[in-house]
Amino acid sequence: MRNKRAFLLFVVMIVLAVHGLSADDTNTSGKRILIKESGTLFLTDPDGLNRRKIAEKVSAGAFSPDGNLIAYADAKSVSVFSLLGGQTFTLGHVTEGGVASIAWSPDQKRLAYDVEVRMKRWDLFLASYPPSGDAPRNLGPWYETISFSADGKFIVHPSFGPQVPNLLETVNVESGKRETIYKAATTIWDAKYSPDGSSIAFMMTDPEDDESQNDSGGVVTDLWILPLDSKKPVRIMRGVFHFDWSPDGRFLAIETGTEVGDYPPDDGAIFISSVDGKIQFQLSKNAPSIGPVFSPDSKKVMFVDFNATRLVIGDLATRKLTPQAVSGPRGDEYGACDWK
Repeated sequence: MRNKRAFLLFVVMIVLAVHGLSADDTNTSGKRILIKESGTLFLTDPDGLNRRKIAEKVSAGAFSPDGNLIAYADAKSVSVFSLLGGQTFTLGHVTEGGVASIAWSPDQKRLAYDVEVRMKRWDLFLASYPPSGDAPRNLGPWYETISFSADGKFIVHPSFGPQVPNLLETVNVESGKRETIYKAATTIWDAKYSPDGSSIAFMMTDPEDDESQNDSGGVVTDLWILPLDSKKPVRIMRGVFHFDWSPDGRFLAIETGTEVGDYPPDDGAIFISSVDGKIQFQLSKNAPSIGPVFSPDSKKVMFVDFNATRLVIGDLATRKLTPQAVSGPRGDEYGACDWK
């Protein structure tokens, strides 16, 4: 009888760890933040206290949709850590190059990540979760960000090069088939599906930008939204470096600035914009401010006050800014990865 009870307890622990099921899921919503400091990944609460180190030498990290699993990539592998059971599962090994981005599928059954081997190749990989024992699938050449559609069937990314013009491309998760959904005149740098999958927000080099007039030789990139029913993009804001969708799909948190030297730009700021661009306001006060991340309830945005090396939470309704209690290392080595 004792052995039978022990076996049942073991099975329950494994189920909780793998599937991320918890009776208090609703109580933890908005209370978990992933922070990366000089390559070390920490789990904290919104005020920056109660830190828990997850892993070292991390290049990318993300919560699972339910917030109970943490996927991360270090110098050697791509792994998943269970906050409920405390176990770590290795999904894939990195033998050459490094991982730049990582993303969960909406159903939490797949993990996509890219591996860049500088000056050689850049590929997208897809791993199953829970681990099936099979090696992650290589879905072929990749560039820039990873973003799943709302139904989990497609992943979108920008693509460019001598053989592949500037375009937005989707890859079918099951078949690996690729499809061009938008061809641009200039380079696309970033692309993310809206939470409901009806549109794609992306950054694209301004065709009117004269690179020779930029002190650093950089370019001006603008934020556009492409409704998938019309395929006619609409420009939302100029001079954009980064953006994040609100989980309810109504707003975007946008990092703006004028590039005149090393990143971040001296005038870097965080703006909030409605999807149609009719409502826009600056949320940050100090410059440069970078790396906006929305709260799971879409009511707040966390970003880095670069010079103070401190994370700040801005309330969209009141526009009140609350600095975290703990400051970090150098501004370019500090930031929020995810918020659940």
